[in-house]
Amino acid sequence: MKERLLSIVGALIMVMPMMAQDANALQNVSVGELNYTVKEQDKTAVETVVGAVLDVLAEQTTTEQPGYADAVRASVVAALGNVRRFVVTDMREVAPTDATNIILDGTVNYISTTRELRTNSDKKKVPEFYAQINVTLNLKDAQTGTVINGHTFDVNRTSWSWFNSVDTAIKDALEGLRSKVTRFYNSAYPYTAHILERGTEKKDKQKELYIDLGAQHGLREGTHFDVYIIGSIGGKETRKQIGRLRVKDIEGDEVSLCKVTSGGKDIKAALDAEKQLLIISTD
Repeated sequence: MKERLLSIVGALIMVMPMMAQDANALQNVSVGELNYTVKEQDKTAVETVVGAVLDVLAEQTTTEQPGYADAVRASVVAALGNVRRFVVTDMREVAPTDATNIILDGTVNYISTTRELRTNSDKKKVPEFYAQINVTLNLKDAQTGTVINGHTFDVNRTSWSWFNSVDTAIKDALEGLRSKVTRFYNSAYPYTAHILERGTEKKDKQKELYIDLGAQHGLREGTHFDVYIIGSIGGKETRKQIGRLRVKDIEGDEVSLCKVTSGGKDIKAALDAEKQLLIISTD
C-alpha cells in the first residue's frame, strides 16, 4: 500500500489509524530490579599489601561503592520518566498493571570512586574524587520475556570532573547516567510525524507546520523533529535532512503546531514540489 507522507494546504495524509497508532504508541514500562553483586577481591595477603603501597605511591585509590546502588536505580527510573513515549511504573512502589507491555531490569556492573591527592590553588595536596558507574539495562516483552533492547551505559571521568567528596562525585555521575539513559531511549523510540497542513509562511520560507501528533501520544511542547526528503537510489531508500521543527503548541489529541527552526526555505520548496518527507523526533 502506498502512503503519502506529505500533504499540501487543505489536504490530509491518508494513513491507516492503526498503523499511525502503532508507530507512535506510548509504551507502558514497569521497572524491576537492577542486580548488583559486589566484586570479591581475589588477592593474597601479599598482593593486597603491595597494592596498597603502590596506591599510596601513586597517591590514588579506587573504591567500590555498593551503598549507592539504590541511588543508581532511582536515577534510572527518573531518566525513564523523561523518555517521551514511556509511561513508567516503579514495581517497588506500585504493582504493574495489565497494560504493561515492557519490563525493564538489568545489572549494575560497578559503582566506584577514585580518590587522588591533587594540588589545589594554594599548592597544597588535597584529596579529590571522581566516580564511575556502569549499568546494563534490558527492555523485555512483558508477555514473552524476550529481550527487545539491551544496552550498557558507562559514565566515566572527564578531565574536569573532580570533586571534594565521594557524595558530590557520585551525584555528578548519577546526573550523567540520567542524561545518557533518557537520550538513548528517546532515540530508540522516536516519534514519526506527518504534515497535516502548512502554517504561516514568509516570502520563500516556511515558518510553521501542523503535524499529526498530539496529546494522545504524550507529545510535549519543545520536542524537536528533523525533516528529511525521502529519495531512492538503486532501489534503496535515501534520506536527506533539510530542516528542523520544534513543537510550539499541542492543539488536540492528534494535532500540534510546530515552528520551523531551520531550513524554512528548503522545506517550503519541498512542499511546493510535493516531495515525500519524513519527520522524526530527535530529543
